[in-house]
Formats: sequence, structure tokens, C-alpha cells
Amino acid sequence: MSAGPGSGGAAGRRLSRGASGLRHLRWAREVLATLEAHVEHNPALDDADREALRGEARALAAAVQALSGAVKPYRDFLERTRVRYRGRVRVAEHLVRGSGAGGADEAAHARLEEALAELAAIEETQRRPLRAELSAEIDRLRDAMARMDARLAERLSGELVESLYPPLTDGASRVADDGDPDDDATASPR
Repeated sequence: MSAGPGSGGAAGRRLSRGASGLRHLRWAREVLATLEAHVEHNPALDDADREALRGEARALAAAVQALSGAVKPYRDFLERTRVRYRGRVRVAEHLVRGSGAGGADEAAHARLEEALAELAAIEETQRRPLRAELSAEIDRLRDAMARMDARLAERLSGELVESLYPPLTDGASRVADDGDPDDDATASPR
């Protein structure tokens, strides 16, 4: 049996576990698109192999959907809720700095302490559970992909498995996409 990503030839194409949920989502969608393209455009596959790939694509699509369902609330929290509290902390810090060199205004310090406490509270009550769910979905996706790789390597080939995975950059933390200047991963694979 040929080795799949994470154990040999495609190891450099396996996204780092430390990559964000959004980057895992992009990576998995790239793999899913390649699976679907094999089904549609690979003339070397027989009907049974095509059906096997369709089944793997359906399973991976479900895992991608589950990850997407965890990424969205986490990103919404970071980009909407958390930034409001961080903005409030910055204003409070500004007020403390502006209250004079001879001793900061007690009210300014109280506002800063309150803002910091509220930020810490939302980190604990909102971010931590969202992050835990996202982390669990990332693990489920990675496990599902590893099992998929093993089944495909056994049925078809390790080379086909390797072909599923896009090149990565930045220490395997991002999908390399030189064709998209707005992509934060625009760079050559490393």
C-alpha cells in the first residue's frame, strides 16, 4: 500500500494542525474539488473506481460542511463581538494615558479594569466553547481525510492520493495560491 499525506511523499502537502479553521476549510475544499475532478475527468478510472471516489467525495463534503458550521460562528465571534470589546479596551487605555503624567484619573483606570474584565469574560464564556467546537471539527476532518487517504491508497494508488492535496506555503500553514493576489497565502510552495 502506498503512503498518503502525513506519511511519506505527500507529507509536505498535509496542512499543519496549528493552521486556523478557515485555512483547514480552504484546504479541505481544495481536496474535495480534486476528488470531484478525478471523478469527472480522469479517463483511467473504471466505473467502480469512480463510484468509490464519489462516495469519498460525499463523505468529505459532509466533513467540510461540518467544519464550515464551526468556522462561521467562531469567525463571527472574532470579527464582530471580540473586536468591539478590544476597541473598548483601546479607548480605556487611551483615556488612562491621557489623564496626565502626575497620576492617572481613577475613573479612567476603573474603565480600563472593567473593559479588561469584560474582554476576559467573553473570552471564557464565548470564545473558549466556540474554539473547542472548531478544534473538534478540525480533528474530525483530519481523521476523516486520513481514513479516506488509506482507503484510496489501497484501492487506487498513493499517487492518486497525493494528487488530491494542493501545494502549501508558510510552513504548511496555508494553501499556496499564486493566482489570487488577494489571498494571504500568495507565495510559492515551500
